[in-house]
Amino acid sequence: MRSRRRLRLALFLVLALPAVPATAISQPAPSTAQAKAAARALADKAWELFNAGRYEEALAAFREADAQVHAPPFLLFAARSCERLGRLLEARSLYQRVVDEPIEASAPQEFQQAHADAWVELTALASRIPTLEIAVTGEAPGAVELTLDGERVVQTVPMERDPGEHTVVATMSGQAPVTRTIRLSEGVKERLSIVLAPAPAPRPGSAPPSGDAIQAARSDVNMAALIGGGVATGAGALAGVVFTLVANGKASDARRQKSVIDAMEGGPVTVNCANPTGSEQTQQCSKLRSLVDDQYLFSNLALWSFIGAGASAVGTLGYTWLAAAPSKPEQQVHLFPLVMPGGGGLVAGGVF
Repeated sequence: MRSRRRLRLALFLVLALPAVPATAISQPAPSTAQAKAAARALADKAWELFNAGRYEEALAAFREADAQVHAPPFLLFAARSCERLGRLLEARSLYQRVVDEPIEASAPQEFQQAHADAWVELTALASRIPTLEIAVTGEAPGAVELTLDGERVVQTVPMERDPGEHTVVATMSGQAPVTRTIRLSEGVKERLSIVLAPAPAPRPGSAPPSGDAIQAARSDVNMAALIGGGVATGAGALAGVVFTLVANGKASDARRQKSVIDAMEGGPVTVNCANPTGSEQTQQCSKLRSLVDDQYLFSNLALWSFIGAGASAVGTLGYTWLAAAPSKPEQQVHLFPLVMPGGGGLVAGGVF
């Protein structure tokens, strides 16, 4: 309540007096009635916002009120708003403005009290501002560019920053930037160390790859793709042949087993494998079914092996054709004889 009374009394004095000495107020020009009314309304609004904890809005209102009619209490409460928001550097700047403003003995007592309060709060704030020192090793200091929250800084020099999270980026020619994030707390002095690996020195006489070297590298890649595709195609085809031979062998065994079953019990069609009778019939029929299943299995494996070999061959040939295709097609003309009933001629074709 005491601070509120002081603020209201200061407002009354500032807005009621026709003028204030130039040494007491940084803006010597007298305010108009409209400016005083606007400042009064803004100050009342700012005070309510400050007490409600809405410091960002209160800060804007106090600044606007001071722009209408300057008064040290406005800047004092603007500094306090910044302090509540954690913006300690900005608060210190506003406190310093109040302290640096000369106050005459004839100035309102509230102006003098704001000056004294700003001095006390400025002194107490100094120990709360954290500092950050950045040290980079592994590279000469002049070869590294440092930024702190996007602002270029110099290493080994402690820097004051507001509490909270900050981002440091170290950039060195020829290497990717190194980013570090650090959180600063009130009253703490932090040191951040960044270790950079020196950039590899170029070998003597080394030069950028020439066009011939690039073309040779491309040829090596194409050759490797061609060899790999050929190996895959050959392996698929070989597997298909092997599985086909095994499937044929199983089919031959199944036919022999069928002959054995047909010869049982006096001749053909005496044994029904769908409903065998006796243990021997069951055993022989089970063997026949197993051989038939194996035949189908290896036949499918052979089929898919041949399909895989074919796909590998098509892919390899397609890649080789695309890689070897000239960037600009050559002009070629081919002539073909054409014979038709009642006549003949030549047909021209190719790339023109």
